[in-house]
Amino acid sequence: MLRILYKTLKTGTVTANYPASPELAPEGFRGKPEISADKCTFCGACASVCPPGVIRIKEEPGATSLSLYICGCIFCGRCEEVCQPGAIALSRDYELASKTKDDLIAVIRRKK
Repeated sequence: MLRILYKTLKTGTVTANYPASPELAPEGFRGKPEISADKCTFCGACASVCPPGVIRIKEEPGATSLSLYICGCIFCGRCEEVCQPGAIALSRDYELASKTKDDLIAVIRRKK
């Protein structure tokens, strides 16, 4: 028993100090998709390739909107691959906890 205690004290802390100092996800990590309203052309390419169908384009009187429901996203990266203007990019953000689903909906609008 004392041998185990000695070994533990000698080794020290081997775990991360999370959440006090969160670690950055590795390069190439597919995290939260982010939409740039300035670059989006509302072409619909991202919505047509989204496997779970969480990207939706809606034509409204006087405006067009693009909605991304992050709570259903499988982080496959297809939307980022097909977006010609580069309006969608997968970030390295992995902390997506929320109390409501409404917090996990990204909407951009453009007036006609």
